[in-house]
Amino acid sequence: MININENTIMIGTSELRTEIPKVEKEIKEKKVILTKRGKPIAIIQDFETYNEREKLLEEYEDIIFGFLAKARAKTTNLKKYISHEEMIKKLGLI
Repeated sequence: MININENTIMIGTSELRTEIPKVEKEIKEKKVILTKRGKPIAIIQDFETYNEREKLLEEYEDIIFGFLAKARAKTTNLKKYISHEEMIKKLGLI
């Protein structure tokens, strides 16, 4: 295991097999880069951190899609489209 800086360590796949207990402790506070033959192949991170980042990305995407939809609505002929309620009726969901 090599400390790259205070927040990042690098470990090879073969070393990982024997160092899992150490890595489990490290992922709470550091980014762990997994390497194979000296080349980075993956990042190992705490599951809670992963979930937080995924949630943040989803919220960001929602904001971006909202802005895109708002901009598109200004330049689109809305008469070409059906309403949400009409779509639900056509799909037989009511």
